[in-house]
Amino acid sequence: MSSYPGSQSAGKRRGLRLLIALVVLIAVLIAADFTAKAVAENVAATAFQKQGKLSHKPSVSIEGFPFLTQVARKSFSDVLVSDSNLKEGPLTITSVHAKATGVKINSFSFSSGTIAHLSGTLLIDFASLGNTLTTEVGPLGAVLHGAGLNLSAAGPDEVKASINLIVTTGSATWRVTKLSPRELNIQLIKSSGLPPSLLSSIQSVNVHIPKLPLGLTIKRVRVTPAGVVGTVSGSDVPFGS
Repeated sequence: MSSYPGSQSAGKRRGLRLLIALVVLIAVLIAADFTAKAVAENVAATAFQKQGKLSHKPSVSIEGFPFLTQVARKSFSDVLVSDSNLKEGPLTITSVHAKATGVKINSFSFSSGTIAHLSGTLLIDFASLGNTLTTEVGPLGAVLHGAGLNLSAAGPDEVKASINLIVTTGSATWRVTKLSPRELNIQLIKSSGLPPSLLSSIQSVNVHIPKLPLGLTIKRVRVTPAGVVGTVSGSDVPFGS
């Protein structure tokens, strides 16, 4: 028995229409997922800004796909938070990057919740640290404002500077240590070519760290070719209202 060509063509057309409808539906769902994710990231950034009393919103990226299934659980495994140019007093934090895990939201608005754990790094580049030293070291700072202080790495916990005092040149090496979660100490360990009258102002300088997003605090610091890098962390951090 032969089949009917008309029936086969109609079946193929129905199958094609179903396939097209399925592709369109998937595309719409993906677009909705990404749109909802972008909105939630903006709301979360605002909540994080308020929590940390920051002058501007940090960047927030919610990891994982699909996003809407995480919303349904009110639980997110990974959220990336970053910020830059955080200033307090003479010091500017060049950048902060942290990963939040175990994020629980109180409602579908994403405006409040709790972060189980945060970990990441911050960077204070040498230009920022140099500017801080020139304003913090008394008589030498006044001279350096018109001369130059070029910092670079001298070891895992040391920075060195070539100092141009117009009439002479010299160098100094400081050791960078953490005094507290919000304060660093920069201690002179050796120098050469500098007038003795100026050495007293660069013996020891305490530098206050600007307030970081989501209650992050410094655990340890190290000196790298890019600047002073701090390991930061936090736990059980509430956000929003």
